[in-house]
Amino acid sequence: MLGLAAGVLLTWAIAPWHDLGALRSLAYAPLIPCLGVILVIAIAERIVPRLRRPSAGGLAPRAVRPLDLRRVGVRLCGLALTLTLVALAYWLFPEYHGNFYDPFWQFLRTIAPAAVLIPVYFAWADTRILEHRDEYQAFGSLLCGGRKDGDHALIRRHLLGWTVKAFFLPLMTVYLSGELHALYGALGGVSVRVMPVYQVLFHLSYAVDLLFCVVGYSAAIRLFDSEIRSTEPTVAGWLVALMCYQPFYSVIGRFYLQYDDDVYWDNWLAAWPAVQAVWGSLILLLASTYALCTAAFGLRFSNLTHRGIITGGPYRFSKHPAYLAKNASWWLISIPFVSAQGAGAALRNCCLLALLNLVYYARARTEERHLSRDPVYVEYALWMNEHGLLRRLGRAFPFLRYRAPVQDALER
Repeated sequence: MLGLAAGVLLTWAIAPWHDLGALRSLAYAPLIPCLGVILVIAIAERIVPRLRRPSAGGLAPRAVRPLDLRRVGVRLCGLALTLTLVALAYWLFPEYHGNFYDPFWQFLRTIAPAAVLIPVYFAWADTRILEHRDEYQAFGSLLCGGRKDGDHALIRRHLLGWTVKAFFLPLMTVYLSGELHALYGALGGVSVRVMPVYQVLFHLSYAVDLLFCVVGYSAAIRLFDSEIRSTEPTVAGWLVALMCYQPFYSVIGRFYLQYDDDVYWDNWLAAWPAVQAVWGSLILLLASTYALCTAAFGLRFSNLTHRGIITGGPYRFSKHPAYLAKNASWWLISIPFVSAQGAGAALRNCCLLALLNLVYYARARTEERHLSRDPVYVEYALWMNEHGLLRRLGRAFPFLRYRAPVQDALER
């Protein structure tokens, strides 16, 4: 919550930057609230150790081995090879050649000076890494030689983790920049009427969500005990996640899952201001819940990865509160059951939105299978079966209940 407060205050503080077009084009202004969130949470977790659950691959509080400059050099080679592959991918795919990703290139230019600290960090971490051998060392061995047994698994984890970061970080930096632009624009027209207030709070909710998304992908390092522990192991898990994001969703949403007729709730309810206010409040409740779900990850938000198990915040009440809130809000925002083209079109729109909801159900299931490799998640999910907010729904529809992998194996 302190990190959230710091992020919101700094987002407010950089609002004047939004009007300075020349300055805004030189640096990525949203980096300021991102750094505020990282510093507040990292310092709090360092001061109060019970706020985090250290991973087996983290860093020891003090040196556990002497410094080996050759190991550091191999890790630097691994990082250089990784960044070369990422740069090659950005150069190769036309998706990254348009103006859409300009905020991401600004983000990279803004953080570029920090690269001088990388050798210092690698040297410091070399004496404190708890694992005998890490991903950068294994990947760097492809250039420097000295490969060992087990390197294949480390390299696979390394490449999959960087694929996640290389795909999602550009999107989140672009979305965050756009959402702040919309937020500052809404603040300029705020009044006591329903819709201006709604616009400010709606964009603020999504700005908070995206702020913690950028933080999560940017802070995936051992320094903060927030490294990627494992990545989604199945093709199905990757497919159902990636189809929900650009550039894939622009095709899927336009040609296959276009579930609205450009009739939205505010116009639909314009003649009934009181109902409009209640309807908008419900949307804001769902949007703010969704934002709090992302903020609950702290420094560890990421799609398709395992970076620790969350059991607090909105996750105290449901295993998938973010998906529930997001999908429910779409029904209220787009009102697919209302169509100017008649009842048949409305029914079709409802079916298409239900199919999109089904995609998120599949995402939830693939994530559960992945996280079930961690006994902490198994214990948490089984507890949710009996105490979660939707436990009665699970009892009525047993296929919604979580089943541990051992239980599934026994039933088969």
